[in-house]
Amino acid sequence: MPEREAIPDDVYETVQDLFDTFHAVKGRNAALTTYYDMKNATKDLGVSIPPQLVGTNAVVGWARKAVQVMAVRSRFEGFVFGGSTNETLDRLARENRLVTLYARACSQALEHGLSAITVMRGTGSQPSVKVRSFSANQCAVLWDRLEDRAGAGLFVTDVDRDGVASEYVLHLADRVITFRREAGGTWSTATEHNPMGRPMFEPIIFDADDDHPLGRSRITPEVMGIIDKAMRDVLRMEVGAEFFTAPQRYILGAEDDLFDPAPLVGEGEDDGVPTVADRNAMVRAYLGSFLAITRDPNGDIPQVGQFPAGDAHNFVAVFENDAQRFSGATNVPLGQLGVLSNTYTSSDALGAANDPLILEVEQMNARNKESMEEVARMMLAVSQGCAVADLPDELARVQAFFRDPSMPTIAARADAWTKLGSQDEGIVGTRVYYEGIGLPQATIDRVFQEKGERSAIASLDTIATLLQGGDS
Repeated sequence: MPEREAIPDDVYETVQDLFDTFHAVKGRNAALTTYYDMKNATKDLGVSIPPQLVGTNAVVGWARKAVQVMAVRSRFEGFVFGGSTNETLDRLARENRLVTLYARACSQALEHGLSAITVMRGTGSQPSVKVRSFSANQCAVLWDRLEDRAGAGLFVTDVDRDGVASEYVLHLADRVITFRREAGGTWSTATEHNPMGRPMFEPIIFDADDDHPLGRSRITPEVMGIIDKAMRDVLRMEVGAEFFTAPQRYILGAEDDLFDPAPLVGEGEDDGVPTVADRNAMVRAYLGSFLAITRDPNGDIPQVGQFPAGDAHNFVAVFENDAQRFSGATNVPLGQLGVLSNTYTSSDALGAANDPLILEVEQMNARNKESMEEVARMMLAVSQGCAVADLPDELARVQAFFRDPSMPTIAARADAWTKLGSQDEGIVGTRVYYEGIGLPQATIDRVFQEKGERSAIASLDTIATLLQGGDS
């Protein structure tokens, strides 16, 4: 945190609240990141796993799967204004790679429950309007319940070589304050007036409600508990496989020195130096190449046997149960968890398995659509140098649109839009028609360009024909 002298008196309490919030959730966010990055350690119960095998790699990547299975279905496409586009906004979105930026922000919001997108005036070689995304590890947000929006935000905008924050940017409704750590360790402060009438950032929130306006993580305590158990079960499978491969044997009535672990077995014939046991011979004996055991002192032959190995199907059944629990908690289909126990009798049955997940993504997209529209309004306001509330109505009505999260094939989309076109022939050949089919925007642009060129050539041919007829 910057030193007290660097913080203006009238915002000190806000800055203190933001840093307290940042540190309060830092540990939780770090734990979520650990699960998402698949670096969480196995939580051993100390019962069935040998201590020397506790550190065995038993990674289960279901936390990342829970996040990405929704993120890949949330595809931001761009902005429209009552059916038309805006050249300025399209250019700014392209310069800031807004489609990719949203994809990162959405994934981070699913991971931690919150991410944020800031909109600032560009400097130097940056675009005229600079848009950035921040994860919950890089920002803290205070919610304004009266305005029902974010009231203040603190963002880590730069770090030193050791990863320690060297610059913070504080976004308030009336100003933007930058705190920067100088070479001597002191902090400098730069204040810029914010005429937009709102903080110049928009949070991307997952699973928010009135009690948790800043959302919840997709990686819930239930999900983490299931992953912990699945990791233990994977480790038990590894241990069980070792015992299954090398089952335990027993010998009844053998002399004690047969199992002497000491490597020294006798003295050499010449120099008296002890010789070392042939461990390879012991391994060959275990594997059954040979096994020679002398009679016991009573002249009886020892009895040799082998314990039966555990049934591997039990381990598989337990792991499948973990996958079923995880699927129920996250709506991730079992087939995406490495468990192929379900067989779908038709494409409709396969689609029905994805329906709960698709509904969840649609609900998320509805909230994120509003957030991206706020981002668009801020981008337009900064580009025009006016407050967001002063934007013309035709610009303020900007709409964000997303791709269908059900991700139908182009054949299915073409079939549906062909049927629509048969009912309304006027829609055939329009941009909306080609977008509905699923053609990329670049392809649609080429189609319309070639249509325009052919129309122009046809018009010239008609004019030439008419002129030739007049000359005759």
